[in-house]
Amino acid sequence: MLVDFTVENYRSIKEPVTLSAVAQKQSTRQKSQNSKRKRVKLDHEITPGYHIEGWDIDILPVLAIFGANASGKSNVIQALDYLLLMMTSGIHETAIIQKKFKYAKLDPFKLDNVSENNPTKFELRTVFDNAIYTYSLVLNQKHVVIEKLDYSISKTKRTRRLFSRQWDEVSKKFIWKTGDDFSGPHNQLQKSIRENELFISTLVKLEVDKIETFLQWLRSRWPGIHLGSEKLALAFIAASQDTDVETSKKIFKNTLEIVKNFDTGLSDIKFEKKSEEYFDFNIFAIHENSDGKTVNWSFEEESLGTQRLLSLASRIVVHLELGGLVIVDELGTNIHPNIIQNIIKIFQNPKTNPKNAQLIFTSHDNTLQRNNLLRRDQIWFTQKRPDHSTELYPLTDFNVRNDLAIDKAYLDGRFGAVPFLPSSEEMILQGDEQCQDS
Repeated sequence: MLVDFTVENYRSIKEPVTLSAVAQKQSTRQKSQNSKRKRVKLDHEITPGYHIEGWDIDILPVLAIFGANASGKSNVIQALDYLLLMMTSGIHETAIIQKKFKYAKLDPFKLDNVSENNPTKFELRTVFDNAIYTYSLVLNQKHVVIEKLDYSISKTKRTRRLFSRQWDEVSKKFIWKTGDDFSGPHNQLQKSIRENELFISTLVKLEVDKIETFLQWLRSRWPGIHLGSEKLALAFIAASQDTDVETSKKIFKNTLEIVKNFDTGLSDIKFEKKSEEYFDFNIFAIHENSDGKTVNWSFEEESLGTQRLLSLASRIVVHLELGGLVIVDELGTNIHPNIIQNIIKIFQNPKTNPKNAQLIFTSHDNTLQRNNLLRRDQIWFTQKRPDHSTELYPLTDFNVRNDLAIDKAYLDGRFGAVPFLPSSEEMILQGDEQCQDS
């Protein structure tokens, strides 16, 4: 499970920002006695989080990021997805995926002459089998500068090195260090790792007992965060149906069931192989007419809401099955708020999410901030600093009482993270001036 993620010098992110899934300590603050609002749940009643034995911490199943347009909220989760993609597929394969599916590139913060020439830094902390793994990566446009993996066990809390490599500008080689806990034949591959590749992406393809649970979590990642990238999701679904693996067929069946349950009118989806290329399929939506006969058409003719719901449902089913991480940008786009709220509740409920899957998303839908859906420590905001870089901070930075209408307070600008707009009169006057000029 994800504990936290830190990124520095990536696109609009200049200074380090950290997104944490660690739950704040339980508050016993009750709502005001004078409040006439219906009972508001305490944070731990909304969802208890996943307790990590030996560490006295709870990990949250859902994190939501809100903010104005161009404030950088998408860049935060994009950076996380980019790192995970590089860790699983390697830098070279990531570049190919970038071109095919229009992924964002590895760009530093360009509004500062110093940052523009500095490397990008990532740090990912995860917890598996009560051990916390910390993966750190520093890289520039040419090569990896630093790559290392440490871990700490709950018994001692002491950080132990698994492996590290640091680029030496004098020798033009990496200086490697390997911990005693990480011995094995996999270390023989260190000398063959190129300067623009990751050692962790090689380990993902192997079986390494010491970190196998961590590697399995990486392998389960579904690349892509944009619900506008339905072709990527459909390609993976179609490719999975072209196998005899029962798990793949079960996942598709459950995905289709979710889409049908949300009243889309679909009765089935059909895949037709076009060529021998792995992702080359025709995809058809199957409906039933009033006579009970089936009618089909290209799935691209379905509404955007249905297309995006299928994309989202497929990711949800996969990661609920594997206990993985779902990352989605602009979750509320073209999907009804009631459906989104239902999906969040699926992740929040231990009965429907027994394998501790996690959901991280961005959204403009402030109705998701309403009481009893998200805990206060699950709500995060982004806003622009004076230098146009991204600032990321949680709602818990503010002294917020339990029964506050957070959605209304957010739109009122109490937490920042909203656009600064001219008055309606100024907007009208500006429009008149533009008409006169033309």
